[in-house]
Amino acid sequence: MTARALDYLDRKIVALVQEDGRIPNLAMARQLGVTEGTVRKRLERLIADGFVRVTAVADPTMFGYHIHTMIGIQTDPGRGAEAAASLSLMPEVLAVYLTSGSYDLLVEAVLPSNEDFLSFLNDRLGAVAGVRRSEAYHVLKVLKRARDWRLPAHPAEFAPGMVASERA
Repeated sequence: MTARALDYLDRKIVALVQEDGRIPNLAMARQLGVTEGTVRKRLERLIADGFVRVTAVADPTMFGYHIHTMIGIQTDPGRGAEAAASLSLMPEVLAVYLTSGSYDLLVEAVLPSNEDFLSFLNDRLGAVAGVRRSEAYHVLKVLKRARDWRLPAHPAEFAPGMVASERA
């Protein structure tokens, strides 16, 4: 199934689950004017096909991880995937992105304190095979997270490959 194969009802189900991951199928069915079985089958298909993953999201700051950082990393030629794999195993690391531009990798991490941040940079990151250079950015405030993204109700609101002037 592709994004184009999702119809309006699928998109509305996704929107409701994004708003409340614990919403009962029956409550969704009532809001959407369909049967519970329709919602259940469609949600199962959306999950099975990888469009949706229902999960709990922990807030790192509530657990004492107050230092949030983004780290741009340049790797030795041909070692980006190896470095990314090593970084992905570290519990402090929230995300690892292979990128284009000035850095080969972009890493998002959370740590309890500035002392832990310094240790992470000097001891942990410095020991990763293939890391040539890094530049860290301390996140002062998060304005939007990936989990806050909402699927547009209609594909035309944001169609892949469509430039802004075509959406009007």
